[in-house]
Amino acid sequence: MEVDNWQFWIDRGGTFTDIVARNPNGEVKAHKLLSENVGRYVDAPVQEMKDIMGLDYDDKITMNEIDVIKML
Repeated sequence: MEVDNWQFWIDRGGTFTDIVARNPNGEVKAHKLLSENVGRYVDAPVQEMKDIMGLDYDDKITMNEIDVIKML
């Protein structure tokens, strides 16, 4: 199934933040980071989206690349 842009579903917990994503080709990916890791990133959900999209820490995510962001 092909979708237009990225779709993200995020569950931010006290210890870990989990994310499930569907890329524009319809592939589903999952990722997990510590919810707090000040030495590596400021915001776990944003960093996870960048990791899944193949972006570097300093890269910007543009909203025209994303169809859905759902926080659970």
